[in-house]
Amino acid sequence: MDYSGKRVLVLGSGVSGIGAASVLRALKANVTVCDTDSLPDLNGFDIAVVSPGIPPDHYVFNELRRLCISIMSDIGLGAELNTAPVTAITGTNGKTTTVEMLGRIYSEAGIRAAVCGNIGVSFAERAYKGGYDRAVLELSSFQLLNASPLKAHIACILNITPDHLDYHGDMRSYSRAKLKISDRQTPDDFLFVPKDLDILGMCGSAEVLREGVDFYADEYITVAGKRIMRTAEVGARGLHNLQNALFAAAAAYADGVNEQVICKALNGFRTGEHRISLVGEYNGTCFYNDSKGTNPGATVAAAECMSGSVALIAGGSDKGIDYSYLFGRLPENVVAVYLTGDNAARMASAAEREGRYAVTVCDTLRECIQLCGRGGYDCVLFSPASASFDRYKNYAERGKFFEREVGFLISGTDR
Repeated sequence: MDYSGKRVLVLGSGVSGIGAASVLRALKANVTVCDTDSLPDLNGFDIAVVSPGIPPDHYVFNELRRLCISIMSDIGLGAELNTAPVTAITGTNGKTTTVEMLGRIYSEAGIRAAVCGNIGVSFAERAYKGGYDRAVLELSSFQLLNASPLKAHIACILNITPDHLDYHGDMRSYSRAKLKISDRQTPDDFLFVPKDLDILGMCGSAEVLREGVDFYADEYITVAGKRIMRTAEVGARGLHNLQNALFAAAAAYADGVNEQVICKALNGFRTGEHRISLVGEYNGTCFYNDSKGTNPGATVAAAECMSGSVALIAGGSDKGIDYSYLFGRLPENVVAVYLTGDNAARMASAAEREGRYAVTVCDTLRECIQLCGRGGYDCVLFSPASASFDRYKNYAERGKFFEREVGFLISGTDR
């Protein structure tokens, strides 16, 4: 599309909005950036680039359609400008780790990869600059709703568990949003899916490869009958990271990367901050920061990595989730639950219904940490199963607060 002289409204001033706005200005468009609480008169705009954070039922969408204003996103704009094959990753959990693994594999193979999307880099901005051989995209369900004309040569749906139901309304709508990653795929493309995923809503015609059948991990990570590497050689620990490595290896192998390169890259890979990281030890209790665990599936995966008796600290802002999913699936060595945040009461009710936890509701995260330090547990896992927006800007700020407070506990600092 020729954007020269077009009046474009960019709704949202986050990473994707600012990135799209800078590209559109470079393309000679007349750009207005605002948030939904400061909307201008919409008459006269040709295009609206919408933030993935704006819920699909927001009234602005009806207004844009009524005025026949084209709706697109940073991902859609990036897709228009992109000239390289796309590998796209979605799922409730593991997206960031998997795209980082793929980025490392491509780097090891000498393939220039642009890692973009939900990982915090504008796809439109990166695509406009060019100079890469592959686009590796982390895509949330929000981003997939307006991703057209994106076409993924290789797409992965890692898993789908309850999350963002306040945004999508129900699991069916959430799952359909994830399946949009297959839109526009052809029989020459690949879609990797978990073993239990219903793909009836799939729009494209890619070759579908199912976990546990076409690619799997036992003693080896095996893809299309080819042993890629021993599972013991995967550098990132935990069953959840083994699944991430399996999908990364499968995607890379489908893209022609040889098994020696994949093995070397995944052997040297380590996970980032705020994902099941050991903060320190106090009176024999190990404290782990998993602030990035923002939904029940992530928290269950983190808890399964713990050994000995475990106290879970959870809670945050509410996303409309039924927390019985969480407390019905935690491993048996989770013996106590400490809750704080806006959804603490709802989480406590779900935990108490399960009947196997000692449940404590606290006013603050600091109080949770102090009580856990006196509990005699082998491990304390901070994995909120919730977003951070009730008290913090993001999961990273929340994780740093947890680490600081644990540090005060260990040092005996009196604040």
